[in-house]
Amino acid sequence: MKKLLGIIFIAALIFAQNYELVDEVVAIVGDEVITLSEVKEYENKIKQFLATRYKGAQLEEIFQQERAKLLDNLIDQKLLLVKAKQEGITADEDLKIAMKNMASQYGFSTIQELEAAMAKQGINVDEWKKDALKNLIQQKLIQKEIDMNIKVTEGEIRSYYEEHINEYTTPASWELRVIKIEKSPEAKKKKAEVDRIIQEKGFEEATKLSAPPFNENGGFLGKVSKEEIRKEFLEAIKGKSDGYISPWIDTPDGWFKLKIEKYHPSFIKKLKDVRKDIEKKIFNQKRQEKVKEFVEQLRKEIYVKVIRKYPA
Repeated sequence: MKKLLGIIFIAALIFAQNYELVDEVVAIVGDEVITLSEVKEYENKIKQFLATRYKGAQLEEIFQQERAKLLDNLIDQKLLLVKAKQEGITADEDLKIAMKNMASQYGFSTIQELEAAMAKQGINVDEWKKDALKNLIQQKLIQKEIDMNIKVTEGEIRSYYEEHINEYTTPASWELRVIKIEKSPEAKKKKAEVDRIIQEKGFEEATKLSAPPFNENGGFLGKVSKEEIRKEFLEAIKGKSDGYISPWIDTPDGWFKLKIEKYHPSFIKKLKDVRKDIEKKIFNQKRQEKVKEFVEQLRKEIYVKVIRKYPA
């Protein structure tokens, strides 16, 4: 199934609009039709959903890409609904349960209160419920025909873990304090003064003599990883532990002295701690492929006739 189908399953639960009825039939799927009004409504949902993620020229570019596949995606969805109808799958009770859960989640006592709040926000509740019902029916069909037959083996989980070990590795990081002395004729004297204060009062007190911005907040740089720290700093603290104070570091933009407040070594999450996450990822990968194959098979079994190309 086209990748946007999954997006629209979500978007259908979010956006709903009323459109003036247009009777022109764009496509026939089994004993169902897709009208131009449906296509326009679906197009608007796509645009609104993408607008939550993208802006400007990027939004328009991605929208046009998805618009080119719009009718095929609508046919795919209609094929699932036709097949579900043939299988006698309904979801009216599921919708009631879902709305009851939503009402509770958002602090409403009843579904009616939830619907009233939705209406106040400009949502056409009847259209929203119609879209939500379609989504639930499609999901129930997929669960029945596909999900029950997907198996994820221990070997697949272990292989994924080993092949994607970087995803489960937390890189080493350092919590640093920094003192900077600008390059000037007075730099040597200032560095000596900083060194004296470090010896007598500590590194944090010496940061008050630092050039901005390290003269504030005790010169605390925060936690930085190997990828975030500048090369000269990394070379100075590599292999060092908590409390280490570096010698002066000569750089093109000044002299720097560092203190390691805390070193956090690299950490690899154990397989047992990420097993469920990996299993879910593999399951969803298999599900996506199986749904695509399932819809392709439905196109062979169920009559599909495109009356009008869209977009023209």
